Amino acid sequence: MKKVKKTNRMLEIILWLFSVVTIYPILMVVFTSFKGKGESSYMSIKLPKEWHFENYLTVLEKNFVQSLGNSVFITLISVALIVTLAAFLSFIIVRRDDMICRIAYKAVTLGIIAPFAAMPTIQLMQKLGIYGSRFGLCLVYSALYMPFTAMMFTSFIKGIPRELDEAAVMDGAIGARLFVLVILPLLKPVLATTGILSFMWVWNELQIPMYLLNSSSKWTLPLSVYNFYGQFSHSWNLVCADVVLVSLPVVLIYIFAQKWVISGMTAGAVKG
Repeated sequence: MKKVKKTNRMLEIILWLFSVVTIYPILMVVFTSFKGKGESSYMSIKLPKEWHFENYLTVLEKNFVQSLGNSVFITLISVALIVTLAAFLSFIIVRRDDMICRIAYKAVTLGIIAPFAAMPTIQLMQKLGIYGSRFGLCLVYSALYMPFTAMMFTSFIKGIPRELDEAAVMDGAIGARLFVLVILPLLKPVLATTGILSFMWVWNELQIPMYLLNSSSKWTLPLSVYNFYGQFSHSWNLVCADVVLVSLPVVLIYIFAQKWVISGMTAGAVKG
């Protein structure tokens, strides 16, 4: 028991050290967001000498609402496409379980390790006539994040007995009706998990919208940081205030929905 207690204490100390590495930059950003322009250039964890709450008002007045609308539209459409397409695809792959479906599943899961390539994606979108559009960006997000989501759904659906399908078919539920009425209600844990994770990934993405959105009027919230960071001016206090506002929705969603994320991950692991 003494050895176990010593081991637990050592692990606690190590975890606290790791938490400091994470908490330090968060506090630095939050405190800097309330500082003046001169004081913010030091990027320290010290409390502001004078609290500048007006920094947040300045950020809100700089096309923040427009960027917020773009982020909400792109995120909601992307999450809906990712979750819906992955759920249908996973159900078909698991239930048919033939050679074509197994090859398709392997091809889809390879997308997890495939990096985003800007130039080929831009060329393809230009040929399709969707380059620069918000919906085109939603389709790119769907292609990027659907492989992981499909893997989650597949491992979960494998644990649902086929007898449910057979009973539903005997009652007249065939095809899409079978999936929507019988299977989909059983997928609530993994639906919540993948939906929340996809929301966080899409909402926080910075690089891809910068490549694929050709107008500042379509910018998402992470890109709004460039309103205060340029070649000749660096307003770190406003940059940090913008970062805090952009991160706030994701932080709140994760705080209130973390039990769904954990339960969905553990349920998928057990059923897999």
